[in-house]
Order: sequence, then C-alpha cells, then structure tokens
Amino acid sequence: MHQPDSYPSLACRVITLNPRADNTCKLLSSLRQQGINATLFDAVDGRQGFPPLQTGERLDQRMAMLRRRSHLTATELGCYLSHLRAVREAYDQGYEFVCLLEDDVVIEPGFAAVLAELLPEQLDIVRFMALKLRRRKLVKTLSAGVDLVRPERGTLGTQAYMLSRRGMEKFLAHASHIYEAIDHVLDHFFLFDLDTWLVEPHTAYELAGSSSVSKRETAAAAPGFRESLLYHPVKLWFSARRHLYFWRKRAELYPNQWPVRRPGRSPRLRGKGPECRELLATPGRSGD
Repeated sequence: MHQPDSYPSLACRVITLNPRADNTCKLLSSLRQQGINATLFDAVDGRQGFPPLQTGERLDQRMAMLRRRSHLTATELGCYLSHLRAVREAYDQGYEFVCLLEDDVVIEPGFAAVLAELLPEQLDIVRFMALKLRRRKLVKTLSAGVDLVRPERGTLGTQAYMLSRRGMEKFLAHASHIYEAIDHVLDHFFLFDLDTWLVEPHTAYELAGSSSVSKRETAAAAPGFRESLLYHPVKLWFSARRHLYFWRKRAELYPNQWPVRRPGRSPRLRGKGPECRELLATPGRSGD
C-alpha cells in the first residue's frame, strides 16, 4: 500500500457542509484505505446569505458584473471561501502540499499511487479529474499507467486537485480578490501563472448532484449600461493575457491533441465539437 501520509508535508482535506453524509464517510474511508490520512474541512455556508469575509478577502461585485455579467451569489461565495480558506490554512500551517476534495467525489483505486508519485515533481497544481474535455500535451506516463498531461485551457471543476507550496502562494496572492466562481479561478490560470497539469485517466470522479458544497443559484442583478459598455473591452483584455501566456509557454503546451478515449467517469464531463461527442459516447476510463 502506498503511504502518501508518510510525507509530513502533505495535507489532505475533504471539504463538506455535512460531515455525516454517506459519501463523505465513504470518501474518508477510501482515502485511509489507500494510506492517505485525510481530515474534514468545514465548508463556508452560503445557503442563508452572504458569509462574512475575513482579513485580506475582498469581494468585488463590480468586477464580477464586468467579467461575467452577473454578481457572485451567496452560495458561490461560500464555495469559493471554502477552497480559499482551506488552502490558506494548509499554507499557514507550513505544509508543502495540499490536496482538496469535495464531498461528492469517489476516488479510483490508483488515486494514492498517482498522488505519491507526483509529490516529488513539485507541480503548481495537478487536477485529478475534470469536467471539460480540452486539447492537451502528453508529458509523461506514470508508473501506475496514468498519463500526466498539460491542458491548453481550463478543464473545469474543483472536486479534486493538489497544490504545491509554490502553487499555494500563487493561488493565495490572486484569489483573495474575489470576482468569479472558484472553478473559473483555476481555469484562468494564465492570469497568475499557475502552471496546470491533469491526470488521465482521471483518478477521481464526482457523483451526480450529491455535494453539500452548493455552488449555483440565480443571481438577480443584471449589468447596467456602464457594465454592458465595458464587458467586451474587459473580455478582450483577459483574452490578450491568455494568448500571451500561450506564447510564453508554447514549448510546454504544444503540440497538443484531444484525448483518444473518454478520460473519466464523471457524469457531467462535456466538451464541444465532433471529437468530443465521439469521446463522450464511450464508457469512462477508470484510474485504477
């Protein structure tokens, strides 16, 4: 059995609002069976209204309106703060790595083996699953038969990922300014030079509709005249920054290609174009 918890510098946290939920308990048990001493992290509850901010956290609803044409909702903010504070706690406690999982996740039998092999790599962030198919560059095949790939663009989802200490520093410096959902922060890695990696087949997958960490509700506010006027210039500015990142990292990101098989078992896995439609029609790959 692999023993990632023998690395004292690794913190593994399961983010939840319901520590007694069946899948939360199953997830903790599965992690421990694979040798990972995971603990619970109490999620920030946004279901009853906007949670209070802590020192250093800044909610910028004007930028949210400019960037996405709606304000962040209370539940989105709660989910965001859950991840932000879990990372900050691990960083403040001196950990070199933090692995975060949401409570609707199932880990594959090879999860711990892959995690243990990746620790010495000191990568900014490794995502153990994704919800969106993207073109990516194959970097190497790990001993567990899992590929380490470098996606060109964001692969969506915060259900299972690991940050190194360098990745935590980049994340905390950028993410304390809050104006978009937390999964979009990770997808917009080009804004703060967060080098992003993914494993295929995924070593975790989400269950349909079972997370206690709610992320979506309808936002009532709509953009005004000024926000509508500025939306496209702001979008262009973000696009320019993305393409600058592509150019700077071109040797690391290209050449790339679509996966040749469906890389994971999450029901919400999706993508655009005929290549993705073919992949999504096949059974999900198991990361065992």
